[in-house]
Formats: sequence, structure tokens, C-alpha cells
Amino acid sequence: RARAAIAALLPGRGDPWIGRAASHGSLIFADVGWDDSGRWDLAGLVDLEHCEAFLPNAEEAMRYTRTDDPRKAAWKLAEKVPLAVVTLGAEGAYAVDGRTGESAQVPAIGVEALDPTGAGDVFVAGFVTGTLAGWPLADRLAFAGLTAALSVQEFGGSLSAPGWSEVATWWRSVQRVPDQDPAALRRYGFLEGLLPAPSRPWPLRRAVPTIGFGRVG
Repeated sequence: RARAAIAALLPGRGDPWIGRAASHGSLIFADVGWDDSGRWDLAGLVDLEHCEAFLPNAEEAMRYTRTDDPRKAAWKLAEKVPLAVVTLGAEGAYAVDGRTGESAQVPAIGVEALDPTGAGDVFVAGFVTGTLAGWPLADRLAFAGLTAALSVQEFGGSLSAPGWSEVATWWRSVQRVPDQDPAALRRYGFLEGLLPAPSRPWPLRRAVPTIGFGRVG
């Protein structure tokens, strides 16, 4: 069996494979698209009960929970799924662990985006990676946001998703930026010991990510 699977929930429709995968022990990580019906009914997401984590954006989360704040929405969603993760655009992401009551927020990394295609999928994949590795909640959010930020600097959807070498090169480079924000560096300190030695010079892409307020280059 697969340790994890990523699903897109459809309002008013269920996919039999989701329940089967969950029953065999796979962790289901799900996002959702815009509800064209305008109902925004959580009960209509029939496969939500099988999910380990639900990862909507802020607007979707607020509409489904009838709240006016994405953080309040995350807490309400955590009553339905073990992990509720709400992406906040330029503000980063906020998550609530419904099992433990833990919450975490990590700010976004500023980038000059070339193509946002697939960034949401890369975010989910990064969060899955951290979850399967057993990382703390805040580290999972940080890694997911970082991989998504790196991905938008190239064209091509899945082809732009960064590998470990790109993450390693970014991490070594931002540490050399003068007057870099120490708190921002500490936020990504968990990468030490995980990453291979960078094998290519920085920058790898035409646009350059930042961490905190400093910019590479």
C-alpha cells in the first residue's frame, strides 16, 4: 500500500478509491476546488471523513466554515479532520492539529514569480513529505511553503518542482546574505543535516527567493 495519497475533493461527489486507500492505511491529503454551485457545504465533501489532512486556501476555508477569518476557519475544519492547513497567500500558511490542539503559522517566502502553475500541488507534496518524516507541524509548513516558492520561479508546472539539490543550494545561499534576518534563518534551521551538499552555483533561476527581508544576489 502507499503510505500517503493526495486527492482533490469534489463537492457532492465521492471517489471510491479514497475510502479504499484510507481503509488500507494510506494517509489521505486533500485539497478542494471552487464550488461552482455556491453551496459551500462541508457535508457535501463526502470523502473528508477519510482524510488525514485538508488543505484549502483561505477563501475556500472561510466559505466552507461560514467564518470571516482563515485562522478561525482552520480551527473549525480541525473538528472534521486531524489536520487542517489553510494557505494564506502572501501571509504564508496556518495549520491546526485537531488531535493535539497545536497550531502553527509560517510566513511566506517572497519571490519574483514567473509561473504559479502547480505551486499548490508542490505545497501539498512538501507538507506530505514532512508529515511522513515525522517533522513538527511548523517545520512541515515551512518546508511546504519553501518548495512552493522555489517552484514558481520556473515555467512548467510539475517540471518546476524543486529537488533536494535546489533546496540545499537555496539554504546555503541565504545564509551568506548580509544582514539576513536571524529569526528567519532559525525558522529553516531544521534543514541542517537533511540536505546534500549543493552541487550547482546560485542562482539557479532567473528570479531569486528571499527569506525574511534580505534578498539573495
